[in-house]
Amino acid sequence: MDAAEGLSPKRFYTIGEVSRITGVRPHVLRYWEVQGKILRPFRKSSRHRLYRVADIQLIFEIKRLRDEERLSLTAMRRQLQSHQQGPTPRYQAPLPLKPPEPEGLALLRSIREELRALKELLE
Repeated sequence: MDAAEGLSPKRFYTIGEVSRITGVRPHVLRYWEVQGKILRPFRKSSRHRLYRVADIQLIFEIKRLRDEERLSLTAMRRQLQSHQQGPTPRYQAPLPLKPPEPEGLALLRSIREELRALKELLE
C-alpha cells in the first residue's frame, strides 16, 4: 500500500487513526469487535488495538452494509462470512481507503496556494 491511496505506509493503525480514516467512531469499532464479532484487530501485550489495512477495508465494507443495505450485526456477520467462504466475492471493486475530506479542506488548500503565489510575487 502506498501513500497515494490516502494512508501513510504503515503496517498498523491505532483505533484513533482508523476512526479518522473511516469516519467510524471508536466506540462503534469496539462494539463491532465485541458484540458483533466482526472485527478482530491485533492486540499488543498492552491490550491496545492495532488495525491492519485489511481491517480498514473491512470497516469500509461493514459501514457500507450498515448504511446502504441497513443490515443488522447478525446479517452483516453472515454476509461477510459467506464472502470469505464463497469462491467469488459479490463485490469486485476495491474498497476506498481515502478518508472523507472535511468540507473546508479544499478551501484552505486553495487559500494556501494563493498565499504562496503572493509570497513569490513579493519576493
